[in-house]
Amino acid sequence: MEARKKRQGSGDSNGSSGYGSAVESFHSEHLLNMEEAMKILNLNKSQGCPLEDCKNAIRGCKIKTYPRILCLHEPMCKFPEVRNLTVRSKLNFFKAHGEKFNVFCQSFDKCRQVLFLYKKTKEQDSVRICVQHYGRKEISFTMTFYDKKDRHLHKIVGKTGLQIHLIPGKVFREVGPLVSYKIVMSK
Repeated sequence: MEARKKRQGSGDSNGSSGYGSAVESFHSEHLLNMEEAMKILNLNKSQGCPLEDCKNAIRGCKIKTYPRILCLHEPMCKFPEVRNLTVRSKLNFFKAHGEKFNVFCQSFDKCRQVLFLYKKTKEQDSVRICVQHYGRKEISFTMTFYDKKDRHLHKIVGKTGLQIHLIPGKVFREVGPLVSYKIVMSK
């Protein structure tokens, strides 16, 4: 009978697999505090930078700010353009609330009466998604999440209503706090 080799610890291991929660894996030094954000806004203002509307203002976005800040906002705006009943945008893990659902995509609000909402899980390492409609009938949708090389990571196929969909924590561990997604609504 063959003897099995016992795995040796590295010395710095605490028995963990090495994967932390999504929140632990994001570096807070890359986030601005209120004082730093105000410095950047005041710098833009003092240099005479013009205020501009978000490119999605015609679809309902009310953000009006400096161009350098807009380039951070627009990839994860709640009002991305709908083309052939399809939307592409980014989901921001940090904007998800821990206690209540909030909207991350409002593009289908006018044409289909559908809102995409999300909130963090109790473990704070992932999000739950709920797709609400206030029209007369349920609508089918497909939501796909992508990695940094635009390869499929996770897919949800469902209908609007009360069902809550869990996005696995591995999606945020692999990609980080900004995850690209595509939503396709049925005709």
